[in-house]
Amino acid sequence: MSALPLAMRRGLADRGSSRSPRGNLGLIVGITILVLLFVASIVSPLLLGSGRVADASAAGMSPSWDHLFGTDRYGRDVLERTLSAARIDLSLALAVSVCGLLAGSLLGSISAAIGGWFDVLLMRITDMLMAFPAFVLALIITASLGNSATNAAVGVTIAYLPQFIRLTRAQALEVRGSDFVAAARVSGTGRLTIALQHILPNSFRAPLAQASLIAGWAVLDIAGLSFLGVGVQPPTPEWGAMIAEGAGDVLLGQWWTAFFPGFMILVVAASFQLIGDRLERMLR
Repeated sequence: MSALPLAMRRGLADRGSSRSPRGNLGLIVGITILVLLFVASIVSPLLLGSGRVADASAAGMSPSWDHLFGTDRYGRDVLERTLSAARIDLSLALAVSVCGLLAGSLLGSISAAIGGWFDVLLMRITDMLMAFPAFVLALIITASLGNSATNAAVGVTIAYLPQFIRLTRAQALEVRGSDFVAAARVSGTGRLTIALQHILPNSFRAPLAQASLIAGWAVLDIAGLSFLGVGVQPPTPEWGAMIAEGAGDVLLGQWWTAFFPGFMILVVAASFQLIGDRLERMLR
């Protein structure tokens, strides 16, 4: 083993660690947290409630056994609202990730396979979109379309679509020079067919790992849009909107109304990052 080059020894070490339980610990932890949270978000309205019922007599109660996360200024249970919001935030984040992955991978593969004016035009449009910070672009698109959860998801998807296109195109350009692609081209297979049947399936690894990372960023962006009032609208429970409602309560000593939604954003974003980091190492 000592005679092997350093790069080869590192590669073997990474491959061995990816197969061990300890190497996959981050992946297991991230998936477990997300699955448990999503199941809890579905079951909690049936067992606890949706958190939309106001009770003036219970307004501003601190965390206790009756209300584990306390209540907000309207007397709504923060735990119920936090779990109900998880269903919305996770669904929107996954929708952004999946739609961006599928659309971006398809466009990137076709662009690399066809080339010419289509590739140049698509890359210039991609460069224009990437000139804006993703959150700023999502904010502009959502505000233009209208304040709603669906428009927020559309805005965030478009904001991260260029990353998928660029990443897939870079992988597809390498695959395009492979022998099996050359053989398909010589046999008379059309460029679009080559892109869909040969280049796209072999350019999917890196975008797949990136999709998990972007899901974590999407959680932050969707919460940020709702915090600014252009995403999910009250009284629908959503973590960013809950933080916006509870920001003023912190000055009154009621820290829990903003803390617990913010903590859930941190946990979910970190879980997606753990999954994405592990997938990147496994698919390398």
